[in-house]
Amino acid sequence: MNNYKKQLTAILIFSIIAIFLSTACSEDDSGLAPYVGSPDMSNITIEEESFTPRITWVGGYASVLGVNKGNRAILDTSLAWLIKTEGNNLKYPVKFGDLPSNAVDITSQFGGTKLDTLQEDENYTFWVLKEEVWDRLSTEVGKTLVADPLLDEGEVISDSDSLFISTTVFASLAKRLDVFINIDGISTFGQLGVISIQETRSNRPIISWTITQSGVTDTAISVIGIAEGNQFDPGKTVWEVYSETTENGTPVFGSLNVITAPLNVGDSLAQTRAFVPFNKPGLERNKTYYIWIANNIWKGEGRLRFEPGYAYATFNTR
Repeated sequence: MNNYKKQLTAILIFSIIAIFLSTACSEDDSGLAPYVGSPDMSNITIEEESFTPRITWVGGYASVLGVNKGNRAILDTSLAWLIKTEGNNLKYPVKFGDLPSNAVDITSQFGGTKLDTLQEDENYTFWVLKEEVWDRLSTEVGKTLVADPLLDEGEVISDSDSLFISTTVFASLAKRLDVFINIDGISTFGQLGVISIQETRSNRPIISWTITQSGVTDTAISVIGIAEGNQFDPGKTVWEVYSETTENGTPVFGSLNVITAPLNVGDSLAQTRAFVPFNKPGLERNKTYYIWIANNIWKGEGRLRFEPGYAYATFNTR
């Protein structure tokens, strides 16, 4: 009988614990009680290096997502994309231009024109909005939408040219689209000539040069290379090419001036061998690079600015 009572007591205690746990964690398998309240809409994040970026945000699912040309969130002709779902059912991430199955495109409703892709070096404003305030805001065409963290949950205040919206239901981010690297801080040195580095739409800059060394009339070169850093470091070389020929059946490198300008970093060049092939899609951001050129006068060793037949430059990417 005592054993029976002990077993019955154990079953009863186990049942009470199970009921308590199932009640405390009714919607969340993590063991934490569901979040109560409305977290702020914030932290809009735009995918880097894409003309059709993925857009994510914090604060739960939204109902409206807009993209304006320029630095203002506004319902007017600057809209590049505006989509809406019924209720707060717009899930992230959303890829620009790809309409979610539960959304409708309403860009033209406010005079905007949907873009297929965003454009390099243009400013855009990305914004998301909850369903609770859409009906109110959609009638205030032409007013700038401004996130105000001091307002109460769901509150909207209107003045003559702006709508101040609680951050519990609205967030925005103004951002310049910068898919390709920018180049600055170019410094060029050397006897052979002056090196020019020009930005492109491929992250493989255009390289050209002007020969300035006295007595040199050939504008072609025999060697070109790039390394990371502000001075030559063979261990950080990302591209290195020498002209190639054969003498008595033996390969000879750097003796012929066959490389002509302009060219793109990483190009395949005729009559050359790439001792360090360029195995990247492009130069990287936030780096300093050292680029060098030489012709067949260069002895292959000295790299000072007074070395005959040699020139170099340093530049930064961002």
